[in-house]
Parts: sequence; structure tokens; C-alpha cells
Amino acid sequence: MKRTAGDWLVHILGRCTSENRRQFILLVLLLAVIGGGAVGLGMLVYHSLSRSDFFQITEIRINGMHRLRRDRVLILGRVRVGDNLLSLNPDKIKARLAAEPWIAGAEVDRQWPNRLIINIKERKPLCLLNQGGKLSYVDRHGRVIAAVEAGEELDYPVISGLPAAAKTGPGGSLTLALKFIHYAGLGSDFLPRQNISELHFRRKGGEVLFLADRPFPIYLGAVIDRRSYSRLAKVLEWLYKHRKFKEVSYIKMGYGNEKILVVKNR
Repeated sequence: MKRTAGDWLVHILGRCTSENRRQFILLVLLLAVIGGGAVGLGMLVYHSLSRSDFFQITEIRINGMHRLRRDRVLILGRVRVGDNLLSLNPDKIKARLAAEPWIAGAEVDRQWPNRLIINIKERKPLCLLNQGGKLSYVDRHGRVIAAVEAGEELDYPVISGLPAAAKTGPGGSLTLALKFIHYAGLGSDFLPRQNISELHFRRKGGEVLFLADRPFPIYLGAVIDRRSYSRLAKVLEWLYKHRKFKEVSYIKMGYGNEKILVVKNR
């Protein structure tokens, strides 16, 4: 059977003479007093230093800001120049910053004796989602970042016509639309992301693409993938090089045997 510390102490005392037993007990008590005093002294030193001007923050450096402003980050983190660096809890600051929808992650580093470094990673919107007339910023994974406020940037492709419960999983309508917009950010100069004005989902099925600089609709059909994007980009390139854009009434993908139908104005 395993012996506890108390069992060993009783065993040792039982083998000691009465005089040795008294000396042993006095030694244990003395060590306890010294240990307790050291802890108390340590706590006293910590509390004194946490109020000392020596660790007063003189510089707060924030890296990774693009959309957020410095004053907003400081308010979120509840830190300011003049705070005591020793008294700050980096984990609590990170948790407060992570509560901001625009912040994907944050790191907080104390550089002694008086500098605080905050590195943040902002979420990047890929497009705007229009649901019920309300616009929201959405990232490439389909996560809604935040609602668009008055005066904020609107120069993003818009996805519209989707119900509130639109699927974001593999094969979901929103996921396919986001992939198409993502391809446009990587692909042809004739169908860049900045030229996508709107991707509209119709109730009867199929998606309609509207370009920013052309008035005609492009009916994408039920399939939105990289192949359909590449084929459409080639058609637009041909129309551009041959100066035929003004003659186009609409474009329809998936016409017949994977053909693309270009209908001219009458």
C-alpha cells in the first residue's frame, strides 16, 4: 500500500527520541514560517511593481490593421498608454479582440519594460450578400462578417436572391457563388472580380451574372464551376477583341451540348 506524506511523517517521528522529535517539529515550523514569508514577500513585490512607473507603457504598436482604426483596437483591447505592462493579461486582451467580427485572430506581446505589441489578422470580405434588402460583408468561406453600415465601402460583387437559410456547405448555392467570384479574382483579365456587379439566384433555378461595365445579363445555368468560368471568360475575350459587346442582348451558358449562346440585339 502506498504511503502518504503524512504516513512518512508519523513514521519518522515514531523513530525519533523525544528530544529529536521536538527539534524536528521546530525545524518544520521554522521552514513553514520562512516559506510563508517568502510567498508574502513575493506578493508584496508583485503588487508594488504592478503599480510602478518603471513598467508604465510608453508605446503601443499595432500591426495588421487595414480596415479597423487604431482607436477602435485600443478600445476593444481595453489598453492605453500609461497602463502598467506587468499588470496586463495578454490572454484576456486577445479574447476581447477576438470578439470583434472583423478580427480573425490576435497576438499580444509584452516587450519589457514599457512596450506593448499587438498583431491582428483581419477578415477579408470577398463580396456582399443581399438578403431582404440588407447588405452584409461575407468572406470566401461564406461567413458573414458584419452588416454594411452607412458610408462603408460597397465596391464588391453582390450575391442576391438567396433565402436566409442558403447552404454554405459543399455544393450549396452560396458556396458555388463564392467559388465563382474567387475564380474571377485569380483568372482572366476579361472577367476580373472587380467587373462582377451581381450574381443573382432566380427562384426557378439558375444564376444570372451582371457585369459592372456591360448592360446585358449572362445566364450561367445550374452549374457554376471553374470550367464554366473559363469558358465564359474566353467568350468575353472574343467579344472584346472583335468589338461586339454593343451588339449583345444576353449570353446563355449550357445551351445545347455545353455550348454558349450569344444573342445579338435585333
